[in-house]
Amino acid sequence: GSGKTMLLKTLVGLFRPQQGVAEILGKNVHNLGHYELDQLLQKTGYVFQKSGLFDSLHVWENVVFALRRFSDLSHDQLRQKATECLNRAGLKDVEDKYPSELSGGMQKRAGIARAIAMDPQILLFDDPTAGLDPVLTDAIAELIKGIKRNLGSTAIVVAHDFNLAYKLADKIGLMVSGRLHGILTRDEFKASSEAYFEQFREGKLTGPIPVIE
Repeated sequence: GSGKTMLLKTLVGLFRPQQGVAEILGKNVHNLGHYELDQLLQKTGYVFQKSGLFDSLHVWENVVFALRRFSDLSHDQLRQKATECLNRAGLKDVEDKYPSELSGGMQKRAGIARAIAMDPQILLFDDPTAGLDPVLTDAIAELIKGIKRNLGSTAIVVAHDFNLAYKLADKIGLMVSGRLHGILTRDEFKASSEAYFEQFREGKLTGPIPVIE
């Protein structure tokens, strides 16, 4: 409820900021025309909190949904690209399944496969481990690290868990009541005695961060 998902959606132009500007690759997202925004967003991959897969499409069709619109690849080439992305996300032999036939963890991976299909420069992950057990959480974290390394992409990851953020991040920003309280390197965040950072890191009920009951 602090505005993390809203921040991601503002970055990709779904919401207009009331103050300030949202920039991707040096361009003000909200000053672009439809064509320019399309061009910019082709360099951006978005992984939704609940995977955001289309129930009526096969998994492989979900993965290449944007590629079908923005590329000239043939049906067979699209299918091959989908298989490659699914394999990179740790999924095999699921191309012809529907999302409802996949487990929650597999749906997360399929959502990641779709996000990387355009070989984006920037990846946005909206709480990619929500609802997963600790083992699957670690597996998704390692997957994100591997994809970021292999693609050479910048990743912005929304997370509630400091341990997950520390494992993934170079820098960690803390959102409090709709505002970005600060951005520190992961080691600075871990060592900081500043009240906001310490309360979040230690999971304390008392402190300046309001607890919603």
